[in-house]
Amino acid sequence: MSVLPILLYWSLALWGLFSPRPVLLWLFFGVLPFGATAIVPTGLTGGLSLVGSTMTALLIVLRQFLLYRRGPEKLVALALRGEGVPLFLFWCIGVVVTLFAPRVFAGLVTVSPMTPTGFMQPELLRPTAQNISQLAYVTVSVFAVFAFAAIFGRDARLETLPGGLLLAGAVTVATGLLDYYSATAVLAPFRTANYAIIDNAFIFDGSKRVTGLMPEASVFGNLVIALLSCLWFLRHAMATARQKLLFWPVAGGLAMMLAVSTSSAGYVGIAILCLLVLADWTFRALRLGPQGGARTVRAEFMVVLGLVAALAVAIVAVPALFDPAIERIRIMVFDKTESASYLERSWWTRASVEAGLSSYMIGVGLGSTRASNFAAVIFGSVGLAGFLFYFGFVLRRLAQPALQPAAQGHPRAGTRRQVVLRAMKWSFWPPFAISLLIGTTPDFGVFEALRWGSMLALAPVAAGVARSRRRSASGAGDGMPHLYPNGSFPR
Repeated sequence: MSVLPILLYWSLALWGLFSPRPVLLWLFFGVLPFGATAIVPTGLTGGLSLVGSTMTALLIVLRQFLLYRRGPEKLVALALRGEGVPLFLFWCIGVVVTLFAPRVFAGLVTVSPMTPTGFMQPELLRPTAQNISQLAYVTVSVFAVFAFAAIFGRDARLETLPGGLLLAGAVTVATGLLDYYSATAVLAPFRTANYAIIDNAFIFDGSKRVTGLMPEASVFGNLVIALLSCLWFLRHAMATARQKLLFWPVAGGLAMMLAVSTSSAGYVGIAILCLLVLADWTFRALRLGPQGGARTVRAEFMVVLGLVAALAVAIVAVPALFDPAIERIRIMVFDKTESASYLERSWWTRASVEAGLSSYMIGVGLGSTRASNFAAVIFGSVGLAGFLFYFGFVLRRLAQPALQPAAQGHPRAGTRRQVVLRAMKWSFWPPFAISLLIGTTPDFGVFEALRWGSMLALAPVAAGVARSRRRSASGAGDGMPHLYPNGSFPR
């Protein structure tokens, strides 16, 4: 294992842990594309691969809630307040079920194990090391939601979202290009995770499946569509000329990476994103959303209409030119149901649902079963109660109303909050659709923790508490030291 990524990461992480600058937050965005890089030697973790994004989220949680005078109080307030209670209860159920269900139902329930032993080969339930590792991952993700909610409680901090996602997008494009051109010598030192890394796969026509520094093409495609969706809907929240200048190259690069990833789930995600973009234009043109901007809508629509018209002319003029692309889409998407991969993944999903039912809808524990559908693996892992609490939290966030500018006292700040909240809602759907096709574990991940944390920070209750604390502190912030004092974020 190369020590260079480990030394580089921990140099930045330790600096960020004790620096008043927002180093940890920017580090989090920077390491999102490094999903195949273990930043702790696997020999020290018993084979568990700790990647940079998960470890950085954990450091942010520790710093936000343990290294500050009122940190624990802040955590309790976020977790036990009405808006955060469903997610906290989901975690509590996950802990209890994971500790007891694999032992109570051992040998009685058939599961599809997290580490498959053969093609569509079931196993009887038993406690495994994956129970502890998945519980750890879910714990980090849940508490990262509360940490991000505390961080983004101030308007100045919301300005880091577009810039941070642009950084993550640029790094994703760079690593994808290196993989596309087979720069193995550059990428090999960063592929150190202790799980299957499928970085040299090819499709039927001999084209290489691009994975960047993620474990496989489908995971890379999921990251790309998540970044592209967020950036598209956050483009109106980009406050600096540099961010606006970088948006189109980064978005175009991500679209290109999605194409070369040859991920069928990614193709489904981009189709959903296109439908959302069309709906977004319609709502904004009719001034039904928080962003009117009919003139901007018309300009964007005319640009895209011109591109579509040019594509249509090219198809009519040289139809054979697009035959390889059409054939690839047909085989990768529409004929997917005939592949062995589809059959195996469908069996995983069915086995997880049956495990949830066979355990009297209690669940068989985090890490006991895998699926190819995030909703199915949640149900199989934590049962009906955990399923309802998690998706109840999700639905509540998607339905939460935007704060009005007048209620903030700062119209521009209120408008920014509305743009960010709306962007997080609209950009949720493409990656969620992909998770219903390829989601194998019950961990919703630190990227979604970023989404839910930023939205939780924009909840009316949370915002009202933050304002009352600032007033009661007589100019001393909210009474606790912050990760980034005085809103000192680089622009």
